[in-house]
Amino acid sequence: MGTETVLRECARCLDGAEVLVVCGFPASGKTTAARFAAAVAGAPVLDKDSFAPGLEEAVMAALTGDRFDRDSDVYHAVLAPHLYAGLVRVGVTVGARHPVVLDAPFLALIRQAADAGISLREQLSTVAEINEPVPITTVWLDAPAEQIRARMTARGAERDTGKLTDWDIYQAGVLDSGLRDLAHSVVDHVITN
Repeated sequence: MGTETVLRECARCLDGAEVLVVCGFPASGKTTAARFAAAVAGAPVLDKDSFAPGLEEAVMAALTGDRFDRDSDVYHAVLAPHLYAGLVRVGVTVGARHPVVLDAPFLALIRQAADAGISLREQLSTVAEINEPVPITTVWLDAPAEQIRARMTARGAERDTGKLTDWDIYQAGVLDSGLRDLAHSVVDHVITN
């Protein structure tokens, strides 16, 4: 099935109250896909990049001197777990009453799910710490490294500068790290974009 067909089917499943999670590598097409699905479902989008950007930038500037640092061990150890937990909790809280689409890479949570031998859906439910279960559907947007690099270059976002400057390191450490295969094993749907 094509990208739009899968997204339409996932969006149509957002019946009343549910969460659709659109994840993937940065610049894989998540935001476009999330907005499309949200429009079909009449749902809001909670985007990690606009969830708390001022907080994210201020903390990273104080910790590493680079307000757009999203790849360091410091970011992944200190800020990311709490930022993602907040996004997931808000998303699931909204999703308990109204359909909502979450747009974020969710790379660490994908790795945690794979390490625990559970689905990303189950991992997100655990992170949400919500007593009543809320239906969650997960979609991984897959794109080849060359396409991701071209999209990053075209969008010209400051947060991508470090990735593009050290592309070979970024590609080896993230894009070719085996995370794609882990994602394929823990999500509900994989869409090649």
